[in-house]
Amino acid sequence: MFGLPLEVITMLGSTVGGAVMKMWSQSNADKAEQYNRLIGNFKESENSRESARAFQNPNANWIRRFLVISFMAMAGYILLAPAIFNTTTQVPIISTEGFKLLFLDFTKEVTEYIQLEGIVTPEWLSHAIMAVVGLYFGSSICSRR
Repeated sequence: MFGLPLEVITMLGSTVGGAVMKMWSQSNADKAEQYNRLIGNFKESENSRESARAFQNPNANWIRRFLVISFMAMAGYILLAPAIFNTTTQVPIISTEGFKLLFLDFTKEVTEYIQLEGIVTPEWLSHAIMAVVGLYFGSSICSRR
């Protein structure tokens, strides 16, 4: 065949066959090593979860409740203090005066403070309250009993 002696063809065939078998066995060894690493990672992850569950004791729940109540009390104080103590709230109003002409800018920002009486709600307060409440209920929904 192709002018090669039968011994050379046999040697080439066995060389290719040996290389294929070695690559196949190395592939299986790599898969076994990867499987063992995955099992090890899973065991470490499970140990981490178990230690986190052990940390979830009644004291941790009380601390979380204390934080939520504290945040809600601070938000309530920000809302109700001006009405309870009969004080005014200074609110900044920023306006722009002047004009722009092509690339020239003749504007300036003017900040004027006005006084408001009663309950004044900052823009960020509703987002902060929803974030705290969502965090509290989200963690309580996903906890295992």
